[in-house]
Amino acid sequence: MDKSLPQHRHTTFTEDGLIYMEGSRTILIPTSSVGILRKELYENIGMNRVKGFLIRYGAHLGREDAKIIKKKFKNETTVTKIEKGPVYHQLRGHTKATITRMKVKNYQDKISLYLEGTWEDSYEGFEYVEQFGIADAPVCHTLVGYANGYLTEICNQKVVFKEISCVGIGDKICKWVCRTVDYLTDEMSEELKFFKEEPIVKELELTYEKLLEERNHLKNVSTINNKLTEEILKGKDLPAIMNLVYELTDTAILVESAEFKPIASGGLSQNEWKEINESFKEYIHCQKLKRKPFYQTEIISLENHTRLTSPVYLQGELNGYCSFICDLEDKEPHLLQMIIERISTICSLYLLNKRTELEAEERVKGRFLEQMIHGEYTKEEIVRRSHFVGVDLFQDYYMVVVCIETLFDSYKKDLTFLEEVMNETSLYFQKQGKSILTGQQGNHLVMLLLKQEVEEEGIQKVCEHYLETFSKKYPSVSFRAGISMSSDEIEKASESYQEALTSVRMTSKTNNLMTFESLGILGPLINSNNKKEVERMALYTLRPLGEKLEDHKNLELIKTLYSYLLNGGNLERTASDLSLSLSGLRYRIGKIEKVMEQDIKHPEVSYKLLLSIQALISIGTLDLEKY
Repeated sequence: MDKSLPQHRHTTFTEDGLIYMEGSRTILIPTSSVGILRKELYENIGMNRVKGFLIRYGAHLGREDAKIIKKKFKNETTVTKIEKGPVYHQLRGHTKATITRMKVKNYQDKISLYLEGTWEDSYEGFEYVEQFGIADAPVCHTLVGYANGYLTEICNQKVVFKEISCVGIGDKICKWVCRTVDYLTDEMSEELKFFKEEPIVKELELTYEKLLEERNHLKNVSTINNKLTEEILKGKDLPAIMNLVYELTDTAILVESAEFKPIASGGLSQNEWKEINESFKEYIHCQKLKRKPFYQTEIISLENHTRLTSPVYLQGELNGYCSFICDLEDKEPHLLQMIIERISTICSLYLLNKRTELEAEERVKGRFLEQMIHGEYTKEEIVRRSHFVGVDLFQDYYMVVVCIETLFDSYKKDLTFLEEVMNETSLYFQKQGKSILTGQQGNHLVMLLLKQEVEEEGIQKVCEHYLETFSKKYPSVSFRAGISMSSDEIEKASESYQEALTSVRMTSKTNNLMTFESLGILGPLINSNNKKEVERMALYTLRPLGEKLEDHKNLELIKTLYSYLLNGGNLERTASDLSLSLSGLRYRIGKIEKVMEQDIKHPEVSYKLLLSIQALISIGTLDLEKY
């Protein structure tokens, strides 16, 4: 009695459990096990190497089946032999293969071939999704290999398969195209590299050579980094350091600010920098328009030069650019990139150190100015201490108070921002070559400027340009400034401060700069030691509106009255300033006259009222800008 298992015309099952396919012993493996094996291979030798491994594994299976077909059907046509391929492929349990288009030509001992077809129920596609999720590219590498090996053996020349859709990337079915080398496209020729088996020893040799090269690069970079660190510790400045970089690398180097101004260079003259500066500036401008921020090292090829540029970041902000200027064909780009990134870091540390020094110096100067304002020093003490702040205080000077109004929701943020503006102010005047002391009083920035250094341009023009620059730099912040009269008595700095403070209180949104001189008699009147008497008289003159300044309606009428008086009684200009209709303004003027029981058109009355409102503003009792 025959005890063997049921037979198939291609497959034999023996009674001892062995399986033979076309006389060759075969084993059955669950597809899930193959999926796990694939996952382990990915994690241990990498996706590209696994792809080549699976393709070559599949190609071996395909070649072996093709040899069987050629032997069994040696008298059949080439087309028949090709059509047997999908049948045997399906018997392997890999997929259900179908040829949808075929073009075959015989050339002596070779066959020229073009095929299109589908794979349904690909085990590789389903297992990949199960193990990894949806892929970015087709994943049926064993199927590709099998079909390639089979048809290469049949056609007697190299055949390349390529998946054009795959269930592994979310498609409903796998589709493929096949060509012999005479039909090959550039896109498909890329797949040939996966059929070239590279021994693992060879790959290890290449890896070792790369590691050796990388080690040498790191050694060179480390040597340069150590030498540069030594120079920084010796107190060398950035230009000296960049000259050393040029000597060590034989490559021109340039460090530029975020505004594209040269900070330091090595192996590059000023004329050479000017030639390349405009093209780089234009390139960065175009990148900004394209919303492509500059975060990492880039090779930038421009019309008149090529540069390897690394951004210099300081406390999270772009502070400049560090670039090698060279023809990279004669250099080692990878090595230069490693060096330029180290130098960029060194530049960041250098600039941070300089900024810290500057901030510490400005704090000392600011504290000194604040103590002078509070009258804590005698003239002799100021003489003795002025040497340490580097500003000659024994000449005429101006005091300037800058009022800074932000939209921050906390006092702490206001103070942090004010400190930032103080540092930026010091840098601003430092770039102009002007000596300055900066300090802080409440939410005000206080500056002492030497008359000699601003005389050519004029203190008013200097302050106008400062306000314009910082308003553009911080568009959401309001900047207003008041300027004292010039003084040659540094021991009376507190009086000059009061003059500037009085002036800044008289500024408005439409007039953000005021000099003490422009206040006329009002300035000296308020600056004397009779503020309480002046306040009491001003409030009395404005009665009954001045009796309750916290009342919203009273403030509304006082603001209307002030604008009306400033415009000389001109209704059209007043209505425009207050965004009121003429009828609405006339109603308010009538109400003011009725409440105050005064004719505000009378010159003497209008003068007293205007002077009283200005007095209250200048001493800080009234702030119509916040209303």
